[in-house]
Amino acid sequence: MSFNEVIVQILSSRPALTREKVLKMIEKKKREARGFFTNEVAARLVASELGLEIRHEPFQSEVLVRDLVSGLRDVTVTGHVMAIYPPKTFTRSDWTEGRVAHLLIADKTGTLKVVLWDEKTSLVEAGSFEQEQIVRVSHGYVREGRSGKLELHVGLRGSIQTLPSDALENKYASINDFHEETKKIAEVKKANGPITVEGTVATTPITRDVVTSRGETVAVSSFELEDDTGKIWVSAWRTLVNIVKNLTPGTWIKIKNAYARKGFSDQVELTSRMLTSIEILSKPEKPST
Repeated sequence: MSFNEVIVQILSSRPALTREKVLKMIEKKKREARGFFTNEVAARLVASELGLEIRHEPFQSEVLVRDLVSGLRDVTVTGHVMAIYPPKTFTRSDWTEGRVAHLLIADKTGTLKVVLWDEKTSLVEAGSFEQEQIVRVSHGYVREGRSGKLELHVGLRGSIQTLPSDALENKYASINDFHEETKKIAEVKKANGPITVEGTVATTPITRDVVTSRGETVAVSSFELEDDTGKIWVSAWRTLVNIVKNLTPGTWIKIKNAYARKGFSDQVELTSRMLTSIEILSKPEKPST
């Protein structure tokens, strides 16, 4: 739906408003966003705040991650898959069972959590997506998540399709766009990130289950990493546990997009987040027999 069509729908649904008043409301939204909103995005947000639902033909224009606002409906966003999180089962307030999974995607303007509900989670369960794959999410709706960040939800009307990477120009970010140059362990400081380091596994990883503040039980594997400048403890969470739990001392690895935090005894340690990846560069040589 075009900018003018959104205005027409607002005026037809709210006859007490004038076109001039609606335009002022749209301009105010654009000023609040410091110029990041297009006319169309700002108009759709005003319509949403007035309690209006756009019922005409689906809004198919692609929206950049930076232009998303809570309340938008029928949104299309395209980007690279940065991370994939498997489905989880939960109980709704009416005691029915639901399922939820999510992806993390990114374009050149930012990253976005894509939430898949109920039968849509089968796409993740079936292995339909891979890291670095380009996907287009259509007919989604935008909400603010628990963390305060925006999320794109895929419900009954929503869909996700994969796109060939060679069919598009360099419009979408890749994992490599989200890490900086490799640092030495001695350069890692508290609350610094994202961080990329290389080093040798110094201790055998210890894997355990931890209950988060949300009551979720997740796996974490901890080990010590060293280079020629020092040592640091690393905590690899969730799916990364499968990569590190069987590492042996002497294995040379690269950790991308990790974050520093204060651990036990106020020592700085590295911890993984959504965009963190771990690459095995070389394994220790086996002793000759």
